[in-house]
Amino acid sequence: MENYQVLGLIGSLLLILGFFIMPMFYYGGMMGGMMGYYGGPMHFGFPFLIAIPALVLGLIGSLINDRQIGGILLLIAAVLSLPVFFGLFGISFVLLLIAGILALSKRS
Repeated sequence: MENYQVLGLIGSLLLILGFFIMPMFYYGGMMGGMMGYYGGPMHFGFPFLIAIPALVLGLIGSLINDRQIGGILLLIAAVLSLPVFFGLFGISFVLLLIAGILALSKRS
């Protein structure tokens, strides 16, 4: 595996980790105030639904052997993972972005 493929897989795996950790913050009532438990599920749906295509594109882009197609898919996955950017999962955005740039910048 090349460097961009490893970075893309790690970034995608961090998005999977985000699927398990994000509900704890929203459904656990940690938002505080009147928006505690009732506002959480409403705010949780959008980043979760956008991150699913980012996860799929990140995995496909890192498993494809074609550098150009893989780089484009990794860059699209990085842009789609922006709603999950807050907290620890900003690392997945950065890793997917670097993986896409590495895949497109090197000549094969």
